[in-house]
Amino acid sequence: MKEDRPYMLRKIGKRVTRKFVVIVCEGSKTEMQYFQGFNERNSGVKVEPLHGKCTDAKNIVAFAERQIERYDLDFDDGDSLWCAFDVDQKGKQEVNDAVAHASAKNILIALSNPCIELWFLLHYKKIPSQISRKDAYDELKKFIRDYDKNSNIFPILKDKIRAAMTNAESLNQGHQRNGVLLLSVDSNPSTQVFKLVKNIQDLIKKNKKT
Repeated sequence: MKEDRPYMLRKIGKRVTRKFVVIVCEGSKTEMQYFQGFNERNSGVKVEPLHGKCTDAKNIVAFAERQIERYDLDFDDGDSLWCAFDVDQKGKQEVNDAVAHASAKNILIALSNPCIELWFLLHYKKIPSQISRKDAYDELKKFIRDYDKNSNIFPILKDKIRAAMTNAESLNQGHQRNGVLLLSVDSNPSTQVFKLVKNIQDLIKKNKKT
């Protein structure tokens, strides 16, 4: 049976004016709760985190592609569609293929290398060298003692987002100087979640001006 569109998207004469940022998350709880925190009342922007019940890059992107029709996304009108997943144990070819397919469908990738915990950790400190998933997790626990995969940590991190974005962008600049592809298994440490967050912030700001 074909999946129904969300009730808020049904049309009466014309498309709703609300802009959508749809985010397909690899994780089913922590990431979704975090991104849900960016929703603001009367912003004209709906941040919609989803979980496709899959963790491999290929199927995450395939699930995301199906959301284009479901949410009636119009990329030319300001909507965006993202996949947020970790490098972790994914193979180089798996990541490369997923990135290529996503690009062909105007799907954006918020890749974290090695994991989403790096993004959370960048709210507190710079990470100048390669880090493992375990070390990122253990280091994050020093700042958020009760952190686990079920935590809603957005309220804890929201006042530190600017620092995280600066730290993440600095990592990107270092990789780019060294000729390292950001959307690849070679970019440890890096996370493109800051670009997703900036997309949300810019869209909200733009909508409030109009």
